[in-house]
Amino acid sequence: MSDFNDHWLALRASADSAARADHLVATLGSLPVPAHGGLKVLDLGCGIGANLRHLAPLLAAAGHAHQQWTCVDRDSALLARLPARTHAWADARDLACAGTGAGLHIQADAWQADVAWKAMDLAVDVNRLPLPAGGLVTASALLDLVSERWLAILLRRCRTAGCALMLALSYDGRCGLSPAHPDDTRVIGLVNRHQRIDKGFGLALGPGAAATAGHRCSVLGYRVRAAPSDWHIGPELAELQRVLLDGWRDAAAQMADADAAGWLDDWHAAHLASIEGGTLQMVVGHMDLVVLP
Repeated sequence: MSDFNDHWLALRASADSAARADHLVATLGSLPVPAHGGLKVLDLGCGIGANLRHLAPLLAAAGHAHQQWTCVDRDSALLARLPARTHAWADARDLACAGTGAGLHIQADAWQADVAWKAMDLAVDVNRLPLPAGGLVTASALLDLVSERWLAILLRRCRTAGCALMLALSYDGRCGLSPAHPDDTRVIGLVNRHQRIDKGFGLALGPGAAATAGHRCSVLGYRVRAAPSDWHIGPELAELQRVLLDGWRDAAAQMADADAAGWLDDWHAAHLASIEGGTLQMVVGHMDLVVLP
């Protein structure tokens, strides 16, 4: 899925939160705690701020009680929704949250975060990203969309700046559906081919993103830790199942031969019936990476 609109981001939020390999965040406690201003964090492709809201309390638990976030995305409409979504999240957790237009300040009993955001086109502005020297660069569900060249530029810049990275929820090509269908492997193979086409950054890394990033980071001298962060999507998330199923059918159709319409429609209809019957279970493979200088 590369159409990161507001509905899609909200729809996937619970699956993302349940899947993430949160134990990796504890390793970020080894990052130096600045004497003034706290840990600086740059969130790439932030959307409506889900990564901020998930990660900030975990960073606090790892020892970073004061954080300064800069959230960047090319979609100004998504950025405009970030303050309201963050206010609502804070209210639900009895956290103080002040500010709207220029930035936010989140205050908990034991931690605080200052949040700013700006519109940037990551694809063209990779050499101008405001990397936080000695801080943390993070992204969620971004790595599989970018090209190897783009990733290489980012990692070299991060290494020079002494940044750690937390790269969450990179799709790795593994998909399982139950009840199964004879064409599942065929469809997912086509989907994985589609994942490698240009998503705006050049030919995308797709399912190989986490492995490629881990190797490149090791070559640059980073310490790399990785863990699965698979989606487990049951009947309680039927709308997400439908959106995924529709997306996979459309992606496979773009990569398949001209005669694929019939068998693809049959495959889609069979799994749609399982959704409507409340029996479909999906597993979608992802990986989380933490890399430390």
